[in-house]
Amino acid sequence: MSAPTTALRIMVVETHEVLRLGIRSLLGSRPGWKICGEASSGAEAIKKVETLRPDVLLLRVALPDIGVANAISRIIDVCPTVRIIALTAPDSTELAADALAAGAHGLALTSDEGSDLLLTLENLAQGKRVLSPAAVSMVWSQLARPKPAGAAVSDLTAREIEILGFLAKGQSSKELAAALEISVKTVNAHRAAIMQKLKLRSYAELVQFAIRQGIA
Repeated sequence: MSAPTTALRIMVVETHEVLRLGIRSLLGSRPGWKICGEASSGAEAIKKVETLRPDVLLLRVALPDIGVANAISRIIDVCPTVRIIALTAPDSTELAADALAAGAHGLALTSDEGSDLLLTLENLAQGKRVLSPAAVSMVWSQLARPKPAGAAVSDLTAREIEILGFLAKGQSSKELAAALEISVKTVNAHRAAIMQKLKLRSYAELVQFAIRQGIA
């Protein structure tokens, strides 16, 4: 694997110190990459991101203080240029889906090989939205689950179908609001109505439904 051609400033948000140190050692070993900061909670991450302005943020989805979707939304508000990789345990599919829906640019698993994590960050640094190989398997496994009972496109309005399509493609509420020239509050209200009408419990189920129906 070739060395990155450009410098990359990375901040690591991980609740467990041992894991945080391991990640720091792995990423800091790459030529041109620098760990510019660390945090162990969502509130600490938001404060440090605003000051440090990292290029990439590796963010653990299971935060001890605030929800990951809220954390990502606030991080993007204070530093719109940061690219976020959500880091999740293999069984935390709903938190991973919430992170992607909130605007994370990629997904990696705590079980990933070190080389896979490095490649995921390299692809992210090139402007791509990325999933590590193990994360791809997790997503496909989630999509293969049976369709929730009672889900029907006919229950949705034309506007809700339009918004469902955008959400299923990974658009954050903020991005969708800007594209449709409506407020984030309105987007979230539509999303809640869609989830309720289709009897969906998570963003992952929303994506699954949209793919099965040909909406995404």
